Amino acid sequence: MAFSMAIALSFAFLQLAAAHFTVEYPYWRGSSFVEGASQWIFPCANVSETTNRTVWSTTGGSLRLHVGHHWALTYVNLGLGNNVTNFNISLVDHFNQTGNGTFCLKETGKAQLAAGLGLAGYDAKSIEGINATLQVIQISTTGAALYNCADITFNATAALLADSECTNSTGVGGIGILNADQTGNATATSTASAGASASSTGAAAALRIPAFEGVVAAVVGFGIALV
Repeated sequence: MAFSMAIALSFAFLQLAAAHFTVEYPYWRGSSFVEGASQWIFPCANVSETTNRTVWSTTGGSLRLHVGHHWALTYVNLGLGNNVTNFNISLVDHFNQTGNGTFCLKETGKAQLAAGLGLAGYDAKSIEGINATLQVIQISTTGAALYNCADITFNATAALLADSECTNSTGVGGIGILNADQTGNATATSTASAGASASSTGAAAALRIPAFEGVVAAVVGFGIALV
């Protein structure tokens, strides 16, 4: 009986870990699976800032995740400086990321980054060399929020991931979320899958999973304070 219980608990733990997510690029500040860390903890999974930062484009760099939920409402925020606690620039507003495996945005939040930097008194030139932190949030089917962060330094010469490095797994993509009273004018034109890289020029609404179209209105009539 005890052995069976141990097997059941181990299986449950593996399912829980699989349902979490990792930030593969820019490299996360540290594993949120180690003792003392937890993706349940705001704002960065209780993982301290790292000095091993990734250089990231001043006009929006690449973001690659390995995701474990069948779907998750997803946000990407940015905070400027060191030891960031205020992630007040929204690079990618909420969208429904779908499927398990690799999910990649080639040029993350380009328009939103420019607008957010402008409000903070920066532009693509003056942000050169400034440290910042990316915060990725996924809200799962249970409504629980998961957090991970990646520390970056803005650099105008930082390269985007190549298409071969920024390709979604088969069946992995996403759909932009509209308010219930909005029309579908912002819906997408393509489904992200293996062999097609997912690029973002400021919004994830360009990703579409047809099977989820019927449930969008039911998912979008609420607001969540995240930052």
